[in-house]
Amino acid sequence: MPNTIPTSNPAFIKLLEKIQGVIPNVMFIWIFITYLITAIINIYFLPLPLWLTIPISLVIQGSRFLVIFQNFLVNPQIYRSNIPSKIAIFATGMALVELLLTLLNRNAPLIENASIFIFLATIIIFGYFMEMNFVKFGEILLSQPQIPDVEIKKK
Repeated sequence: MPNTIPTSNPAFIKLLEKIQGVIPNVMFIWIFITYLITAIINIYFLPLPLWLTIPISLVIQGSRFLVIFQNFLVNPQIYRSNIPSKIAIFATGMALVELLLTLLNRNAPLIENASIFIFLATIIIFGYFMEMNFVKFGEILLSQPQIPDVEIKKK
């Protein structure tokens, strides 16, 4: 893809190209980390034995991951389901409700529970926005027709 950045500073252009090359990988890894943190939150706060919460939390987050990214298995030019985004918002809402209910069950001051909820809910919500943006931009990119790279000759 030809560079269309209007600048005469080649160092700035190289830096932006490096950032463009790294951001998708960082974003994908960060989405995976938010899934892991959500699973850890479930494991820590649920009043169930660890032998139950660990596999169940991993299955829930792993299933969410697979459902959200299932559209990448098909050609987005032909078919793109809107079900994954609905499941993502549902899973995010459920994680927030679960977190709120388990925090309310703790014998801690309300301000402490509210602080923990805001902190952890921010991680969960940002994870949702990251995965939705990643999926949206991935689908846009994959639904574009393949254009071969063409060298632009300078006159």
